[in-house]
Amino acid sequence: MAEKNLRIKVYENIKKDLIRGKYNIYDRINEKELMAKYEVSKAPIRDALIELCNEGVLKSVPRYGYTIVQYSDEYLKSIIQFREVVEIEYLKKYWDRIQLEDIQNLEELHHSTTSDVDKSQIENYWKANQDFHLKLASFYHDEFFYETLKTAMTKQMIIFAQFYWNHWDKSVFNLYSHQHDSLIELLKNGDKEKAEKELKRDIQSFMQL
Repeated sequence: MAEKNLRIKVYENIKKDLIRGKYNIYDRINEKELMAKYEVSKAPIRDALIELCNEGVLKSVPRYGYTIVQYSDEYLKSIIQFREVVEIEYLKKYWDRIQLEDIQNLEELHHSTTSDVDKSQIENYWKANQDFHLKLASFYHDEFFYETLKTAMTKQMIIFAQFYWNHWDKSVFNLYSHQHDSLIELLKNGDKEKAEKELKRDIQSFMQL
C-alpha cells in the first residue's frame, strides 16, 4: 500500500509540474533527476512516467529519457468536442443510474475541492474540475468510459498549459464553481434536459478562458 501511495504521489507531483509549465516542451525529463528531486527509488519514478506515457502526456525516447508530447491547438479543440458529445450522451443514457446518494457525494466532493483552497493556482482549479467530472462519470458504472475520460482530461490540461498558460484568468475558478453548483441543483431536481444543457455549457466554456 505504501509503495502504491508513493507512486501516486510521484505521479501527481510530476503532472503538477507539467501543468504549472515548469518543463519546456523541448526539455528532457530523466529518471535520475527525478529520483534525486523526490528522494525515492527508480521504481515509483518509472511507474509514474510510464503512466504518463500511457495517457499520451509523455513519450519515452530510448537512451535519452522522456519528452512532453506535442499536440496542436486543434487537437485540444478535438478533445473538447469529444467530451461534449460523449459526456452528454452518457448522462442522457445513464440518467436513471444516478442515485440521491451519488448526488450528495458529488456535492460533498465539489465543496471539499473548492473551499479553502488557493484559487490562484491552476492545478487546484484543474483538480476540482477533473474530480467533479470523473465523479459524475463513476455513477454510470462504465469502467471504459471512466478511464477514457480521465485520459482525455489529463491530456486536455497539459495541452492547455502549453498553449494558454500566460492567459490563465484566476477568476475562472469561481466561474466553474458556480457552474457545478448549478449542475448539482439540476441533478437534485431531476431536470434531465436542463442538466444536459448545463453540462454542455460547462464543457464548452473551457475554450472561452
